[in-house]
Amino acid sequence: MNWNWLLMLMAALSLSACGSSDTGTDAGSDALFDAGSDGGVDAGQDAGNDAGLDAGQDAGVDAGQDAGQDAGQDAGEDAGEDAGVDAGVDAGQDAGGDEGPIVGLAYPERDTYHIKGVMPDFWDNRNELVEHQTGAISVNLVWAFWEGNVKSPPCSGSEQQYDGHCFEIDQTRDEEIRAYTDLGVVVTGIVYGVPAWARVGNTGCSPAMAGFDMFCSPDNPADYARFAGMLAQRYNGLNGHGRVADFVIHNEINTNIWFDIGCGQGVPCDQGLWIQTYAENYAAAYDAIKTHQSEAKVLLSFEHHYDYEYDQPAAEFTMISVKTFITEFDAQIGDRKWQVAYHPYPPNLWTTEFSALDLPRVTYGNIGVLLGWLRATFPNKPYTWEVQLTESGLNSGTPESSEAAQATAMCSSLRNILGTPGITSYIYHRMKDHPADGDWKIGLRRSDGSAKLSWPVWAMANRVDLDPPQLDCGFEHLPYTLLTSSVKNEFIDIHWASTRLPPSGFAKEQNWYLLREPAANTVLLFECYKETTAGDTTFLTEDVGCEGEENMGPLGYIWTTQITNSVPLYRCTKWFAQDNFITEDPACLAGTVVGLLGYALPAP
Repeated sequence: MNWNWLLMLMAALSLSACGSSDTGTDAGSDALFDAGSDGGVDAGQDAGNDAGLDAGQDAGVDAGQDAGQDAGQDAGEDAGEDAGVDAGVDAGQDAGGDEGPIVGLAYPERDTYHIKGVMPDFWDNRNELVEHQTGAISVNLVWAFWEGNVKSPPCSGSEQQYDGHCFEIDQTRDEEIRAYTDLGVVVTGIVYGVPAWARVGNTGCSPAMAGFDMFCSPDNPADYARFAGMLAQRYNGLNGHGRVADFVIHNEINTNIWFDIGCGQGVPCDQGLWIQTYAENYAAAYDAIKTHQSEAKVLLSFEHHYDYEYDQPAAEFTMISVKTFITEFDAQIGDRKWQVAYHPYPPNLWTTEFSALDLPRVTYGNIGVLLGWLRATFPNKPYTWEVQLTESGLNSGTPESSEAAQATAMCSSLRNILGTPGITSYIYHRMKDHPADGDWKIGLRRSDGSAKLSWPVWAMANRVDLDPPQLDCGFEHLPYTLLTSSVKNEFIDIHWASTRLPPSGFAKEQNWYLLREPAANTVLLFECYKETTAGDTTFLTEDVGCEGEENMGPLGYIWTTQITNSVPLYRCTKWFAQDNFITEDPACLAGTVVGLLGYALPAP
C-alpha cells in the first residue's frame, strides 16, 4: 500500500467533514474526488514500490487567415471556408443529439480556439478566466450532498422538487454554474457520490478507505437517474440557474476504487457484472437527462489504463482496461449516443514525462491512440469519435518535478491535443494546488493563488482576442494541424511522421499543414506505428485499420486534389521497408514509392 496516497486521501476526507461554509462542503467534495483520482489505482497496483512510480470570432478567423497566408493565401482562405462549413455539418451529424425535435437548447458548440478549460477551484475572478479564453469548466455534482436522506414534498425554499423527491440545493455550485453560463463558458458536470440510503444492498462494497463508501454503486439505477434528471432540468439554461451541457456519469468507472460493485481489495470481481451494472446506471441517467436536454452530451469516464493487460479482475486494486470496458458497454447500451470522457495523466503522476510510446497506457503523449481505436472499432457510430478530456494535470512538486518542467509539459500537452482531430475539450485539473494533494502539486497556481510558470503558458496560448492574436502551443497553427517529419540517426536513418510530438531522439526535418476539420475534397490521414529491426517508425495511410499495425490516431485532413500553393506528399519506404517516411519527391529520394497521400500546404 502506498501510504503517501492514503495520507493524501485522509486529508481530503477531513476537509469533506468540515461543514458547509461558503466553500467548505464543495472544497471537501472536490478534495475527496480529486486527491489521487488516478493515483489511487496506480498506487494500489504498484504497492510496495517507490512512491515516485505511478502515484497516484473575429480574431480567430483572422488568425486562421494569417496561417493560410503563411502557407498560401488563396488556399488558406478556401480551406478555412470549406472547413468551417463542412466541420459544422459534420459536428452536427457526428456528435449531435438524438434524432427528432430538439428538447431544450441547442448544444453550445465551441471553436477549437476555445478547446481549453479548467476546474476553477472556486477562483474568485471568473472574468479573468473568461478573458483568457476559457471554453469550459468542470464542476463536481455530488448526489450524497443533494439527497443525503430521502424526503418527499412539500419541499422547502432551499430545495428542488423533482419526481416526488426533495433535493437540497448546493448553493455554491448553483451560483457557480449560473455565473459561468452567463459568461458564455460551457459547464461539464461530474455526477457521482452515492448516498448511504441508496447503497444499502451493496453489502460487499469494500471502499479503499473510510469515506469512500460514496463510490459504492447504487442499488437502483433509477435513483441515480432521478438525480441526473433533476440536474438536467434545473440546469437546462432556461430556468435562470445556468446550464450543464455535458454530463459525466460516475467517475473513472474502469477502477474499483471509484466505481465499486462489491468486490476488490482481495475479492475477485465479476467483470461482466461490473460493466453491466454501470451500463444500467448510464442508460437510466442518459434517458433522464435527454428528457430535459436532448442535445446534452452524456459521457463515461476513464483513467489512463487503456490496453487489455489492464483487465485485472482479481487484483487488490481492481481495474478493467478501457478497451474491454467500452467494447462490452457498447453491446449493452442500445442506440444511445455515448461519448468518452478521458483522463490522460502521465504514466508516472509525480513527473511530467509522457511519450508517443506510452502504451499500454494512453496519455498526453499518445492520446491519438484512443481516437484511432474508437474510429476503427465503431466505424458506423461517428458520435463515438469525439472525446473530451475532462480531467488531467501535471505535477510541479519536487523532487520528482518542478514548476519549470510543468510549464514545458503544459505546452507540449496542448500541442498534442490540438494535433489530434476529434478532441473537443481539454479541461485542466486544477486551477490551484489543493492542500489535500500534498506534494502532488498540479495546479496552475500555488495554494496561495500566486502564479506558477505554467499559468502564463496556459493562459496566453490562445489569446485570439488580442490584436494581433497571441497564439502558441499549437494554437498558432489553427485551422490546421502541423504534420512533421522527424528523423533519428542510428545505423540507418529512421523516420517518424506525426502531428503530435515524436519520441525522444527524433529531430525535425520538415513541416506541412493538414486541416483539423473536414472539408470538401479532403480525406483523413492516420498515423500507424511499426516496429522494425531498425527502430520505431510510423507510416501514414487513409486506412483506419492501419494495415494491421497500431493506429496512433488521426492526424488531419489532406486534400485529394491540388489546391493553390499545395504540394504533393508521397508515402515511401527505404532500407528494405525498415524505414517509413514522407516526402514531396515523387521518386521518394531513391527509396520505394508506396503511393501519393494527397496534397498538403507547406508550413514553417
